[in-house]
Amino acid sequence: MQSEDQGSSPKPDVYSREEHPITAQDIDPDALKIMQRLIRSGFKAYMVGGGVRDVLLGRKPKDFDITTDATPRRMKALFSNSRIIGRRFKLVHVFFGGGKIIEVSTFRDSSDPVEPGDDEGDVQQLAPDNRYGNEYTDALRRDITINGLFYDPSTCSIIDYVGGIRDLSDRVVRVIGEPSVRFTEDPVRMVRVVRHAARTGFSIDKQAWDAISKMHQDLRQCPAMRVFEELKKDLQSGHFIKILRLLAQTQLLDVFLPELLHDYPAIFAEESLVTKYVSEIDERCRIGKEPSVAVVLSILVLLSKAGATSFLSAQGAAFRSPEDLQEHLSSCFKSLAVPRRERERIDSILSAWLSLVLHQEEAVRPSRIIESSLAEDLIILLEILGAPEDWIAAVEGQSKSRGDDDDGGSRNGRTRRRRGRPGGRGRGRPADRVA
Repeated sequence: MQSEDQGSSPKPDVYSREEHPITAQDIDPDALKIMQRLIRSGFKAYMVGGGVRDVLLGRKPKDFDITTDATPRRMKALFSNSRIIGRRFKLVHVFFGGGKIIEVSTFRDSSDPVEPGDDEGDVQQLAPDNRYGNEYTDALRRDITINGLFYDPSTCSIIDYVGGIRDLSDRVVRVIGEPSVRFTEDPVRMVRVVRHAARTGFSIDKQAWDAISKMHQDLRQCPAMRVFEELKKDLQSGHFIKILRLLAQTQLLDVFLPELLHDYPAIFAEESLVTKYVSEIDERCRIGKEPSVAVVLSILVLLSKAGATSFLSAQGAAFRSPEDLQEHLSSCFKSLAVPRRERERIDSILSAWLSLVLHQEEAVRPSRIIESSLAEDLIILLEILGAPEDWIAAVEGQSKSRGDDDDGGSRNGRTRRRRGRPGGRGRGRPADRVA
C-alpha cells in the first residue's frame, strides 16, 4: 500500500467524549460492528463524513460511511458478506439483511478528488489507481470541512484536521483547500457546496461563493449524465425548493436547468406555483412518501413552461394539444442526460395528465385513464397539482379494477417467483456474522 509519511501530517484537533454529543447509540449497530472488527484486527477504523456531521447537528444520518487503513483485499478477507467495487479506486460494500449496505473505503491520497460513490470514470484529474494515503490525506481530499470529520469508536473521540468543528459552530460551508483549485479538479463540487448549504441552512464561505460566481460555467465540462446523477440526489431530499433557489442565486441552475429561469426571480417567490408544488414534493419526502423521480421531473417540465405561475392553476390551459406538450417536452433537460427510460415515463405521465385536461367532461370515465402501471405516479401528480377529486377517484378506480383482473399479480392462480439478483452472493447474510 502506498502512503505518505505519517510523521509529516500535522497534529489534528481531537475532541474527547466529554467535548461532543456522539455516543454509540447514535451509530448504526452494523457500522459499529464493522469498525470494531477492523480495530480488533489491528487496523484504524473511523466513521466519516455525513454520518458524523448529521449526528453533531442532531439529525439522524442517512448513511454511515467508514474509512480505514485496511486495504480492500484485507477487508474482503475479514468480511465474508462483502464485495469489492469500483473501477479506479476500490471500495468495499458490506451487505446486511433488508438490503442494507455499508460502504468502507481505504484512506485515500489527497490528490484523488473524487468522493466515494461518484462515477470515477467521468473525472479526468484522477490519481493513479489504488493510491492510498493516511487519515490526514483522506480528510484533505474531501469536499467541505463539515464532511471532513472522523469519529474514532476506540476512544469515542472526534478527529478534526480541517476545522470542521469550528465551521459547524459558525454555521459555514467551507471548501477544504483553495476553492478555485478544487472546483477546477471537479466542477461538480460547486453543486455539492450549494446542496449542503441549502440542507443545513448554513452560509457559503465568501471565498467559495466568489469562486462559484466566476466558475459556474465550468460545470458544462462535466458529462451530462454525471450532472443528472448529482441532481437526482436532490429531487427527493426534502430540501429541493431551497436547493433550487440557491442554485439559481449562484447561477448554477442556468447551466443545467435554464428552462426553469424563464421568469426569474418571480418564479421562486414565496407565492409562486414553483414554491407551492416543489414544497409539496419536499413535504411528501420528509414524511416518507417520496414521489418517483419521474413525477418530480414531470412537475419541473410543467413549471418550466413560460407562464407556469398562472396556467397550472387553470389545469393546463397553455397546452392546446398533445403536440404542444411534446414540443415543450423536447425542449426540456437538454443539458441533462435524463435516461431514455425516465424520459419515456415522463412522457406517459404527462400525456395521461393532458388527456384528462383536454377531455374534462370525460375525465371520470376509466376508459380515458392510462394503464394501471402508471396509475400511482399519475395520482401523485394530480394530488400535487390539486386536480379535481373525481379525476383522482377515476384513476384509483381503474387501478383497482385492473388489479382485480390481474388476480393480485398472479397468473393462472400461480404466484411469480422473484428472481435472485445477479452477483448478490452474501447480501442476505445476517448482521451478526460481522460481530
